[in-house]
Amino acid sequence: MARLPGINTELAAAVRAINAAYNRLSPAAQGRVEIAYDAMEAEVDAAILAGDRTRALAAIRAWRGHWLSEFERAGS
Repeated sequence: MARLPGINTELAAAVRAINAAYNRLSPAAQGRVEIAYDAMEAEVDAAILAGDRTRALAAIRAWRGHWLSEFERAGS
């Protein structure tokens, strides 16, 4: 895997934010969320493997935003 400065930190922060948001949901809301490996995660992986830091950071931000939005909708 390519070594990209700051990517592991950004990815870890995104994972923590996503996990925290999911854990704040009620059990009923958690049940409404289908979590699966998706195209957004594939883009994060592809950008990292390609060694493209800018693309990887954008993909991580998009992935994080997607799941935070999904959890917000599920909790409403």
